[in-house]
Amino acid sequence: MFQAKTHDLNWPIDDDKSQAVNTVVIKPLTMGQHRELSKAHKGKDTVLLRACISASTGLSLVELKRLITPDYNSIQDAVLGLMQSTAIELMASDEANLHEPVLLVPFQGDDGQDKTTYKLRPPSVGTTDLMDAHDDEWDRTLFISTSCSGFSRDELARMSLPDWNQLQERLIDFLQKSADCFRRETLKS
Repeated sequence: MFQAKTHDLNWPIDDDKSQAVNTVVIKPLTMGQHRELSKAHKGKDTVLLRACISASTGLSLVELKRLITPDYNSIQDAVLGLMQSTAIELMASDEANLHEPVLLVPFQGDDGQDKTTYKLRPPSVGTTDLMDAHDDEWDRTLFISTSCSGFSRDELARMSLPDWNQLQERLIDFLQKSADCFRRETLKS
C-alpha cells in the first residue's frame, strides 16, 4: 500500500497568527481532482501547478507563497513525480499484476466497498468501434476506461493519478500492440 510522502521543511512556515508548519504531507491527487483543476486553470500553467500542489499537500495558496524556494522546489518535484508516475512504478514489484492490478491508493466504490484491485480486460473490436463513435477525446478515454476496468465514471474520478496513469498506459497497450506482446507477458508470470 502507498505511503504518503513527507517533506520536512528546512525553513518552517511560522508566524504569530497560525501554528507553525514543519512538515508537509504529499498525497497523490485523484484523476477527478486533476481534471477539475485543469478545467479551472486552463492555459495558466503556473496557476494550475500551484493549485495541484495545494490540493496534494493541503497547504493554502498563501502558505505556498510563504515557503522558501528550495522547500517549494522539493515539494513541487514530489507532487509532479506523483502526477506523472504510474502505480507500478511506485509499488513493490511483488504487488504488480498487469491483469488484476492492485490499486496504489484504494478508494470507495459506488457500492460503498473499498476498491483495492480490479480486473483489466482488453477491449473487443466492437468496443473500440463504440469508443471511436464518441466525438470528444475525453469521452473516448472514459468510455474505454470504464469498459475495460469495470469502474464507473465516478469511480474513475476517485482513482489516484498514478493508478489512472497505469490504467491508461495499459489501455494504450491494448489498443496498439499485437497479441504476441501479451503472450510473452503471460509466459513470464
